[in-house]
Amino acid sequence: MGLLSNIIAIPLGFIMKLIYAGVGNYGIAIILFTLFTRLILLPVSYKQQKNSARLQLINPKLAKLREKYKDQPEKLQLETTKLYQDENINPYSSCLTSFIPLILLWGVLAVVYKPMTYILGYDEAVIQEAKSIVISISDDPQATTKSLNKNSMREELLIMDRLLQNPEAFSACIQDGRIEFVEDGEEESVQKLSAITEVNFVPEVQKFASTFTIGGTNLSETPSTKPSENSSVFLFLLPILSGLMQLILTIYMQRMQKKKNPDMPDMGGMNIMLYGMPLFSVWLAFTVPAGVGFYWLCSAVFSFIQTVALYAWFNDERVEKIGEIEREKAKQQKRRPSMMQMMLEQQEEMMRQQNGGSPAKLSGGPANRVRYSDDDGERKLSRSEMEEYNTAVIREARRRMAEKYGETEENSAPPANNKKKKK
Repeated sequence: MGLLSNIIAIPLGFIMKLIYAGVGNYGIAIILFTLFTRLILLPVSYKQQKNSARLQLINPKLAKLREKYKDQPEKLQLETTKLYQDENINPYSSCLTSFIPLILLWGVLAVVYKPMTYILGYDEAVIQEAKSIVISISDDPQATTKSLNKNSMREELLIMDRLLQNPEAFSACIQDGRIEFVEDGEEESVQKLSAITEVNFVPEVQKFASTFTIGGTNLSETPSTKPSENSSVFLFLLPILSGLMQLILTIYMQRMQKKKNPDMPDMGGMNIMLYGMPLFSVWLAFTVPAGVGFYWLCSAVFSFIQTVALYAWFNDERVEKIGEIEREKAKQQKRRPSMMQMMLEQQEEMMRQQNGGSPAKLSGGPANRVRYSDDDGERKLSRSEMEEYNTAVIREARRRMAEKYGETEENSAPPANNKKKKK
């Protein structure tokens, strides 16, 4: 499924493997794994909800700014940024975090599609030899090869399904250590088996497949709008329940946002996307293994519980107290800027002094200040006078910086010149 999915799926597969080893059922392992990921993401969700609640609380101030500077877009942007700085709010902090669940989902897809790799721990050589056995024992090797190549993402699930249908033939090939098959119309060929003979492949896969269920539903199967007689009712309902739970979560969040901010404008076309996503997820769940849809369902349930709890926690009174703390932090940051900010401001102050401030004015450009203007006319500065003047400029700039940031002049004074004067 690609390098990115492997990077995400390897640690997720390791976690799933540990959980599965503890509970012995893949369906229950998905429930616990989903709970684990929600707990891991709780600090991110907490910060995102806090930021959202504070943004809703300052909406009246933002509305006043929009009304006041409706004809001055640049001024509006400047004042809005200043308000965010005063409130210590980053309006874009939740943009990145919204992609984290999608990244996790990508990893879960890989884990569900490739349980032999990420749960049972078989390497690529074992999987490829198992694939060759499936082709060799099938009634139509060419059709089986095309099916496996067409559904390469699901080949491990197909291998597991064919093994369960004919475990005896599978075991016989492994015991012989070789397989004979005809592929793509070529002559009969023989392939020696080595990697798969070193593992207890058939019994391990059979045992794992028997636990790849939840409530009697095989999570490796793909739900269908036309279920067969042998399919469980839950397999058909799983995509619908998943989409319904996501729809409930969306409606709840919309109502809570409207309650917190009654003046919030109608989202219009945005609502189509918000309410259309659950419907899209229903369709998508009918195209992937049931394990993925079950993960979506569990994730939606835990997300709903978490969202209700966070909205209850961030009531108006608590958000106002948080706002007071954050505003005080913003003031402290202004009083104690970064070293880089202080250096830049000090440099600006020095330039201001040299280009026109008191006590005197240098003629020429900043790079060629060699003349001194006073009431007696213009004359050249000596080296000692130039050093004395520059020292005075630096001392004055440091004094202004010390006054601005509440430091003593001694702490902000330039280091003493250690050079000895020549006699």
